[in-house]
Amino acid sequence: MIIKIYLFLLGSGCSSYEVKKKSEESEKIQVGIPIMIPMAKEFYGSENFEEKKEWLKSELKIDVSISPFATNLETFLSTLHNLSFYYLNILSDADKQEAVEIINKNEKEFSERTNFQKIETIIVDARNFLLLKCINESNIISGKDNELIELYKEFYRKLLSRNSTLPRLNIFTTNYDLYSERAMDLLGIHYVNGFTGGISKFFNPAIFNYALAEKMDLSQSKWSVIDNFFYLYKIHGSVNWIEEQGENKLFKVREIQEAKYDILKEKDNIMIHPTPLKYNASLGSPYSDLFREFQKKLMQNNNILITLGYSFSDEHINNIIFQAFTIPSFRLIVVGEPKNGNAIQKLQNLNDSRIWIIGGKDVSDGSDYPIHYFRRFVHEMLPDLTADDLNKKMETTLNSLKELLK
Repeated sequence: MIIKIYLFLLGSGCSSYEVKKKSEESEKIQVGIPIMIPMAKEFYGSENFEEKKEWLKSELKIDVSISPFATNLETFLSTLHNLSFYYLNILSDADKQEAVEIINKNEKEFSERTNFQKIETIIVDARNFLLLKCINESNIISGKDNELIELYKEFYRKLLSRNSTLPRLNIFTTNYDLYSERAMDLLGIHYVNGFTGGISKFFNPAIFNYALAEKMDLSQSKWSVIDNFFYLYKIHGSVNWIEEQGENKLFKVREIQEAKYDILKEKDNIMIHPTPLKYNASLGSPYSDLFREFQKKLMQNNNILITLGYSFSDEHINNIIFQAFTIPSFRLIVVGEPKNGNAIQKLQNLNDSRIWIIGGKDVSDGSDYPIHYFRRFVHEMLPDLTADDLNKKMETTLNSLKELLK
């Protein structure tokens, strides 16, 4: 018998969640993590960015109100990092140190800073903005994101109900947020995310080779892997991962439990930001270890990768996925919309029977949301085996009772 191995890749679309502002209105508000386009518009439109916006336009000829910057914070940050790299290499060590102190202490007005200092200031602002949005602290405290956390809980609960004899599920995600961890904690699900320790948790990729088991026979060494157990790989890092020295720790990456903006903004966060150095960053630890695990899992036989909320805009991830097609038994299920020549449509145009694409808007189904949205995948496409098993057990019990009553 051939056992299929399922892998999931969760992208930013999974944590983006809109609800109606009022039940009687059609206007919607974001209570989750915005995707890149609305995030860019909000950042550019902030009052604090007005002076910087004018300087970018007049001095660097970067107009954030037009394409390609207007709807793409990634392109904007990429451009700034390229300029920063240029200025950095023509500065003396003393100038570099001065720039760091001025930015960290916020000693000078923006207009009084050098071009390099101004660029670095904007980059820091953009990074802190991304951090603030990914923590989503205000919506979490107010409970406005309850529907989103319930959706993640349902996703993991349904995955948990699969046949216990199948291999453990591997969940890969590019998201920095903590919705997967919060959902599994609330459900009491055990998961491995690459960190070991108690009070101080430090990264150790060796733990991905471990499993959680219970002893079946006290008199003999018989063990059984427990059912409620997942492997979670955050391949772009996380809001609560920081760079920190640890005694006798090979990997200087620590996971902190208190994910609050006021604490994390002062730390060296372990997150691959959207920059031209994203691919290079992924070559260093912990990213290299996480991507190695991703590649190792994908290159096994009889694998099925299901992508959710992922737009195929990360070349370093796509390269690993495309390499898996060298294995004849590999299958790719893309839950996303092919349109306007995007990467998903290009996959569709390959006409490869091993690629299945689910997505688009069907006006006849009466839903406000396309079929490829994470909420519809969880509610309508992901089977609820727990309910099926319960119905079968009830049917069996009732039939047995009928026999007894005869």
